Amino acid sequence: MGLLRALLVTTISFLLLSPFIKTLFNKIEKPVIIIAQDNSTSILLNKDSSYYKKEYIESIDQFQKELEKDFEVKRFVFGDEVEENKEIDFTRKVTNISKVFDEINNKFDNRNVGALILASDGIFNRGANPTFNMFSANYPVYTIALGDTTTPKDIILKEVRCNKITFLGNQFPIEIEVTAKQLKGEKTRLTVSNSGKKLMIKDYDITSDNFSINEKLLLDANKVGVQRYRIELTEVKGEISTINNDRDVYIEVLDGRQHILILGKAPHPDIKALKLSIESNENYEVTSHFYDEFDGNLAPYSLLIVHQLPSDFSSFIKKIREKNISVLYVLGAQTDVKKWNGINAGLSISSSRNKYDFVSPENKKEFPLFTLKESTQKTINSWPPLLAPFGDYQLSQNSYSLLHQKIGNVITEKPLMVFFQNQSNKSAVLTGEGIWKWRMQDFMKNNNHDAFNELVNKTVQFLSVKEDKSKFRIITKTIFLENEEVVLNAELYNDSYELINDPDITLELIDEDKNKYSFVFNKTTNAYLLNAGILPAGFYHYTAKAKLGTKDYVERGKFQINSILLEANSTTANHQLMQNIATKYDGEMIYPEELKTLLEKLKNNDNIVPVIYEEKDLKELINLKWIFFLFLFLLSIEWYLRKRNGAY
Repeated sequence: MGLLRALLVTTISFLLLSPFIKTLFNKIEKPVIIIAQDNSTSILLNKDSSYYKKEYIESIDQFQKELEKDFEVKRFVFGDEVEENKEIDFTRKVTNISKVFDEINNKFDNRNVGALILASDGIFNRGANPTFNMFSANYPVYTIALGDTTTPKDIILKEVRCNKITFLGNQFPIEIEVTAKQLKGEKTRLTVSNSGKKLMIKDYDITSDNFSINEKLLLDANKVGVQRYRIELTEVKGEISTINNDRDVYIEVLDGRQHILILGKAPHPDIKALKLSIESNENYEVTSHFYDEFDGNLAPYSLLIVHQLPSDFSSFIKKIREKNISVLYVLGAQTDVKKWNGINAGLSISSSRNKYDFVSPENKKEFPLFTLKESTQKTINSWPPLLAPFGDYQLSQNSYSLLHQKIGNVITEKPLMVFFQNQSNKSAVLTGEGIWKWRMQDFMKNNNHDAFNELVNKTVQFLSVKEDKSKFRIITKTIFLENEEVVLNAELYNDSYELINDPDITLELIDEDKNKYSFVFNKTTNAYLLNAGILPAGFYHYTAKAKLGTKDYVERGKFQINSILLEANSTTANHQLMQNIATKYDGEMIYPEELKTLLEKLKNNDNIVPVIYEEKDLKELINLKWIFFLFLFLLSIEWYLRKRNGAY
């Protein structure tokens, strides 16, 4: 018993010194084999379509099962997006091969990837050429060449180019491009019609195996609303597919576009940047003048953009307010701050002493007047600084800040872009100049101006649209693509113009064949949302109904879903591209019947081996559970012996 007590005390004393125990163990990671399968419709647009629907899918499934015996296998399908463990059904309308490399690079960085197997026909219609991708890998890329490289008989309505919007009384152009392959000696007829009325009929003799047709026609916009124009080519005997022989285009005919005036104090690149972004929306027409050249006629304009106030602007401001014209003010180094404070625009700047700060934009997420895409919000926060007046900023109560000023890494409460709304008009103030740099930065980072255009156009739309006083509103896009989900938002207001969502809202959707679909909106925090999913291409009318108290509300509208026929425009497999990809990444191109050969090559590749990781685990000895049970055992033995011997 003395020995047991000594062992117990010694162990406890040792643990009071907080000893650590280090454990080493090995972790084995199998090589990862990635299979990326082209899931686009072009795979089936050849004479072997039945093989790809059944036998090929079975063989690739079996190939995966054999691989899983020795490797960790990850399978993806791709079209316009890259999806993991999805069914192969060859239904995607777009092919973006370069996106496969981007996704794999992001998901499998620092993993033990043994090989990438890319199965495709080599036809891509979105993204960059995959052979020029900056993808870098220390593993081979094997390609499986699908499809048929022979040129089939086919007549293709390749492109229809037209404006989405035109104006009543105008003429608008439609340009039609057709390609006929391997159909020399045949004939076809091109027809353009609207609402059953044939606007053009023309016959063509196909005189070569690679025959092209280019037609340009001018049509009259003589009816307001969305007009459907159908372009059709008659079927030619022996062609492989007829889904690319016709197309519908929808053109919205408007009564007129909104006019926007930009007044500048002096030449400035901001004015050009604003004009280019606003004119990217066909609903707006922009006119720009310098103050000393403007005749003062504000009647045609629904929005005025004032870039740097001149010293004699107070009388002009009075005229603007009398006509209830919305205004966007842009301040900067040429702004007289004292004169600015005198016009009572809702924002005043004190103690500026004609000094200026370089301030960066910081997006305010709680902004209630309109919503920017999440990608746009992130992009805005990376834009370069503007030059803004230094001083204390005071805002009126009816103000809504979209952007705050950030000086260095410090986010301030000073507004960089702020909006004002009252019963008579709307206005906004951008407190810094230099937004042309935002437009350039957007293009440098994203290869487009989408984020900058969205910020400018959402601002212009809010300011130029007269307030809708209706108590029931349906908010949705007018044009969707056939691979997009159709999403509609609804708002319902009570007599105090407060958003509510107590009553149910129903919606009836009618397609061109008079088929009816019924939906019920889901309720959000204080509004409504309906996701109708992916619908077939065509033109749809909807009727939404709500009942508030004893009053019934009805809202009607329409939208169109455009077909995506990119896959049908090219049906000849590009196996040279697949060979180039395999060569670039030290792999090999094979055909579907050679999957067993590829399986053996992967198993016998000495570079595709498991990786053993040695991991260290350092923890205090006192945290080990067996220590507790050791103490319990020693105390129990001593207690038992003392009880047995009659010594308590």
